[in-house]
Amino acid sequence: MRFSIARFQSTLGGNAMIQQKFRDSMARMGSQAMILTSADENTVPHTLFRGVTLSSVSSLSLKPQPLLQFNLQLPSFTSEALHLREYFAIHLLKPDATSMALARTFSKGAMKHQESGEIIPTQPFKDLDDTVHYDTYSLKHSRLVVPILTNSERVFICKKKDVFKVGDHEIWVGKVKDIIEGSDIGTEITGGLLYCNRKFHKLGSGIEWTDKLGE
Repeated sequence: MRFSIARFQSTLGGNAMIQQKFRDSMARMGSQAMILTSADENTVPHTLFRGVTLSSVSSLSLKPQPLLQFNLQLPSFTSEALHLREYFAIHLLKPDATSMALARTFSKGAMKHQESGEIIPTQPFKDLDDTVHYDTYSLKHSRLVVPILTNSERVFICKKKDVFKVGDHEIWVGKVKDIIEGSDIGTEITGGLLYCNRKFHKLGSGIEWTDKLGE
């Protein structure tokens, strides 16, 4: 299929049209579905732990120290917790039904109370069992703990480095302080839990290398 110049010109329009085309186009891009959990005091009820599903995690640098970046849409109770505590965990999830359910749970937004109009934060840990679904990681020389989801292949323990506000989002940069590997990790590279076209997927077969361009 070839694109004509006339077709490109015909797509120019108002901002609302561009926003919709942007959403539709980005939905066609496969990305990692990862879950971020924020640190909190070890005395806080676990139901109050914060977390959110991310599809924007990427590597930023390796030297002089490993850095990850991601973005959060504002307003966000998770953002408030991150600014307050500064430590967080980013989970590379196993590509299975349990991870899919967790990703949907952590992607639910805050709700408005029908009568008072008060914004009520979600509680993604409310229905999770701390002996089954997650453990806690204790930070050295601190009273803080970070919830660690057990259905993960790897978990990046990070500390806030920089935050930039852009439009209605924040871009976060985190220093990777530790990496936890699941006890049952094998040699297979799964690719983690992938998200594309508003559905969850797992890594398929690789494309065989060829030095020939398609006709």
